[in-house]
Amino acid sequence: MKQRNCVIVDAYSTGRYLPEEFKRYGIGTVHVMSAAQIAPIFRSHFNADLYDEVIRPSEGMGYEETVEYHLQALHGRELEFVIAGCETGVELADSLSERLGLPSNGTALSAARRDKARLSCALTSAGVRSIRQVVSDNPVEIASWKREAKFDQIVIKPLNSTGTEDVFFCSTDADIQRALSTIVGKTNRVGVLNRFALGQEKINGQQYTVNAVSIGGEGFVTEAWTYDTVPIAGASSVCSLERLLDGSEPIVQELSDYLVRALQALQIVDGPAHAEIIVDHRGPVLVDFGARLQGTMSAKARTMALGHNHMSLTAWRYADPKGFGEYMRLRGGPYRRQAHALCVSLISDMGGVVAGYPGLEAIRQLPSFADAIAFVPIGHELVPTIDLVSTPGIVYLVNSDLTQLENDYRKLRAMRMDQVFELVMQDRD
Repeated sequence: MKQRNCVIVDAYSTGRYLPEEFKRYGIGTVHVMSAAQIAPIFRSHFNADLYDEVIRPSEGMGYEETVEYHLQALHGRELEFVIAGCETGVELADSLSERLGLPSNGTALSAARRDKARLSCALTSAGVRSIRQVVSDNPVEIASWKREAKFDQIVIKPLNSTGTEDVFFCSTDADIQRALSTIVGKTNRVGVLNRFALGQEKINGQQYTVNAVSIGGEGFVTEAWTYDTVPIAGASSVCSLERLLDGSEPIVQELSDYLVRALQALQIVDGPAHAEIIVDHRGPVLVDFGARLQGTMSAKARTMALGHNHMSLTAWRYADPKGFGEYMRLRGGPYRRQAHALCVSLISDMGGVVAGYPGLEAIRQLPSFADAIAFVPIGHELVPTIDLVSTPGIVYLVNSDLTQLENDYRKLRAMRMDQVFELVMQDRD
């Protein structure tokens, strides 16, 4: 039998599990790196042994040089597809797939799929609701825009980042000054220098996370979750809880209709997408987007609740496009929830070096316990939570009995972080 092969660009975050998924279909993987060095946030995710080959560009290469380098390295190979493993791989995956004549979203709107300001412009151009915004490196300009628009509060964030890094809610000119002082000139976690900041209208409503997988221009919503946040001193807010919605709920149809239009506006015709959407009195509006798999998720727990997960469906779409397309079209409507599910983000108000997890066994004994992921590793520092990356751990609860699920959630939330983690003070000398 002829060997099947594919390319994964930057297989970090959830994408690091794709090689094993594709292996189930008999597909080997070549790992292509978008930069010579892996961003520190992703270094622990990389295992070269999972790939048939790893292709790394030289230090200092520009983007076009990197594209040509990888095209040369891949020349003459029989490849079925190219897929981005995480946010940093999106643009290179678009370029390589387009140039190699493989299923592709193309490069025309690649930048809009990563740059939050361009994303909003692309939506507006297609007649899809977007957030009002301004881009600047000048706090006076942003403050003037806020006053002219008569916004009580705005959101300021980097144009291109991940993990809710440096997101600020600003009510005063001093707030805006502090936000820009933090953002502009900083190299963010994915290695991008923030030359400007993005100011946006603050949308007040319920937030949701929605995942989709597209094939041949048809977008299929695979799950939708409520996304609840809590205010944190020194930060804007952090995620506290996601709750899986049933596909039959009217809000899921509203979210799905909006997201499909957004996918069309961004020319997403193939592959996974992850969206964050807020619904207010005017309806849905996209607040963040990734043309890739959802990061930091438990495939195990989501399969328990849904019978599938974003990663397994994405792998199916590429490994067996005919079977995937037929299944999704014959599904005859939205996805179906098989059990209630909560994704609980732990929130820390303390710090210290993690020496163990004394509370983890008690968490595992909860009847609804499904999985625990992204816990701060032993020997690493737990810090007060200010964003997604500083969340000390995530626990999934899944149960068909909603009362039991809610009881287990209350027990989990009652646990202090020094009960979950054994913490030792770090020697500062």
